[in-house]
Amino acid sequence: MSKLASIVGIILGLIVVLFNMVDFKSGELLSAFFNLQALMVVLGGTFAAAFINYPFSQMMCFFKGFIKVLTSEPASQSTIIEQLMYLSHLAYTKGELALEKEIENQTDPFLGFALTEMMIYRDEEHLRSSLENHLNSMRMRHLNCQDVFNNMASYAPAFGMMGTVMGLIMMMTSQVGGGDAANVVGQSENMLNSLLTGMGLALVTTFYGVLFANFIFIPMSGKLKVLSDAEVVKDEIIIFGVMGLKQKQAPLMMKESLLSYVNHKTKQKLDLELH
Repeated sequence: MSKLASIVGIILGLIVVLFNMVDFKSGELLSAFFNLQALMVVLGGTFAAAFINYPFSQMMCFFKGFIKVLTSEPASQSTIIEQLMYLSHLAYTKGELALEKEIENQTDPFLGFALTEMMIYRDEEHLRSSLENHLNSMRMRHLNCQDVFNNMASYAPAFGMMGTVMGLIMMMTSQVGGGDAANVVGQSENMLNSLLTGMGLALVTTFYGVLFANFIFIPMSGKLKVLSDAEVVKDEIIIFGVMGLKQKQAPLMMKESLLSYVNHKTKQKLDLELH
């Protein structure tokens, strides 16, 4: 339901923003909120700064992260515990070598990797070190991707402020020159148009900066953290379970140990299913 919540949040946010852009007297959207110059200043500046700050390979995680937020669910702890219990019973009844045939059947990449490493390493400490290094590497990749979104969230309001300054400069440099009355009237109209254009750019860029930072970048970073935390817990359960398999723990002891990772409600549900 996580991806559904993300989609609902985006739709709700758009409704709130667009609803407040409507002129209730005419019932039309206010065109003042749509300014291509302001959008280019904020988005163009934000992405330019991000590309300067990060290598191209790390910037690609922006697009991957965006898709992940809309399509991924947090890793299921229940599913992985059930799978580990199945492997525990298999190893207990048929021996450790029976697990080798199960490696190809694993849908979870880390579980497949952990079982492969268990077959390779005889020493338990080396096995644990290999699995924890793999987990730490994954956690670092996720943090780096979250860092991209967090920094873009700080860049967007800054470029919004820069657009505000640019708009004020446009306003301040608009002036009426000398000449006859007709020229003065024409120059006054030009000055007024310039002032309105500058004011529009000044205010809308600030609006865009705040909007993108608080509606896109910060929530995306937060959702990626939620997904990452769930995956880390799931992988920690796998490490614990695989180490139990390596130590030839009895299935009952393995079950009690694994159920300590979940809340009471989930524990009761799993306890019934695993009997």
